[in-house]
Amino acid sequence: MGAWGAGNFENDTAMDWAAGVKSVDDVRQPFAKLKRDTDAHGSETELVVDSDFACELLAASECVAMMLGRRIPDFPADLADRLASAGEPDSLLFHQARNAVLHVMRHSELSELWAEASEDVAPNEWLAELTRLIDRLNPEVDFEPWDSEHIEAKVGAPLAEVGGTCAFCDQPVARHELWGISLYDAYNMNSMGRGFWLHLPCLNARLHHLHAIADLKFDPGNMPDLDQL
Repeated sequence: MGAWGAGNFENDTAMDWAAGVKSVDDVRQPFAKLKRDTDAHGSETELVVDSDFACELLAASECVAMMLGRRIPDFPADLADRLASAGEPDSLLFHQARNAVLHVMRHSELSELWAEASEDVAPNEWLAELTRLIDRLNPEVDFEPWDSEHIEAKVGAPLAEVGGTCAFCDQPVARHELWGISLYDAYNMNSMGRGFWLHLPCLNARLHHLHAIADLKFDPGNMPDLDQL
């Protein structure tokens, strides 16, 4: 079977693709193919990409994240050297990469394979990794955070100094990655409910890929042209 893991370069298909990348033009090719295939498929049903192509799309998206200065530790060093002069990705390449990750998460044989593999034995670490990749591809946008009292009231749980601990891994959640969830008895409107803090990758690792949360952030000055994706 060769190399296989949850990381986006922990499979032979991605590494074979990476070995053939000479420039940013090669990085664009999987996204261009996804556009052609999607257009040819039509809009009545979603195009389900095969597992090998999905691996290439994710590796190409990691290249875009690396060009944004968000390189993962296991990014191939020789590939980084070949892309060292590429500069930051242009707007189209940036949006194509995010679109590709979302498509693979929702509509790919690879997502189905990981769902089956993790069904009975463990959290879906692949979905957690895709959640982190989306975060690496997000633009840096300014926002006005709620105060602690507002957050606590919304989730119904006290906010510790470091941001609480994750309900799944029981590790501290830094404020910049703090997510909250409230659960209620749907058949009892008088139920008190309970709030939890969590890491989004930890939550997505327990969800079906069709319901995983894609935390896409948008820069109002660089919105995607959907006709190009």
